[in-house]
Amino acid sequence: LGRDGARHPVHAAASAAVAAGAAGHVEARRPPGCGVRRIVAIAAGALFFVSGCSVIPASRFLESYGEPNPDQQHLRLCHGYACRFVTPVGLLPEEWQATRALFQPPAPSAAAERQQVGRAVAQLTVSAGRHAGIAVRQRRDLINRNDPSQLDCVDETVNTASYLTLLSRAGLLRWHRVGPVAHRGTLVTLDVANTPVLVETESGQGFAVDTAFADPGLPPYIVPIETWLAAVIPEYRQNAAL
Repeated sequence: LGRDGARHPVHAAASAAVAAGAAGHVEARRPPGCGVRRIVAIAAGALFFVSGCSVIPASRFLESYGEPNPDQQHLRLCHGYACRFVTPVGLLPEEWQATRALFQPPAPSAAAERQQVGRAVAQLTVSAGRHAGIAVRQRRDLINRNDPSQLDCVDETVNTASYLTLLSRAGLLRWHRVGPVAHRGTLVTLDVANTPVLVETESGQGFAVDTAFADPGLPPYIVPIETWLAAVIPEYRQNAAL
């Protein structure tokens, strides 16, 4: 349920898909034990609606809940795991000016611009995040018991994709464009993850910009998308200031 009590369309669609999938496998002749396997699969799928990442790609949540044309006064932040809560926020003039200042002087290369982007995203996770009550230490629990301050990788991806689009729309990116959100893992392997992607305009190389490995205020994990898809996972970094 969302903050207004309405059922989120992505959640509703997923639930319908799970139900339809279960109904589609109700057959008179089925091997022994498949009913148990089906129950386990459905239960695992349901778990991902309240656990650390959804099996539904974050792009679906971004389309449903993200601000399509973000600017410094219009952002929508997901939180509470899988966009259970969505809060509209705006940056104060001084907050936005501080973010813009991180891109001066302009980056002389794509690599230098990715460093600027990392610092800007880190700053936005605090300046924008505090308006939604999410600029706090992230416990990274598997299950979120209705704590709106905590984020899973869906929330992180929707929010960071919005920050990247904000930077792009403001003309601050000279060497990159915002690419489609990336997704990896399956319900079977239980290694589901999502990340926003920056694409280097000259080479076409994609880079994951993953904030799920650091507390608010710390730079995201920015690596070639191939490295991210291979599930090369860094050590989680905590922000001592939180």
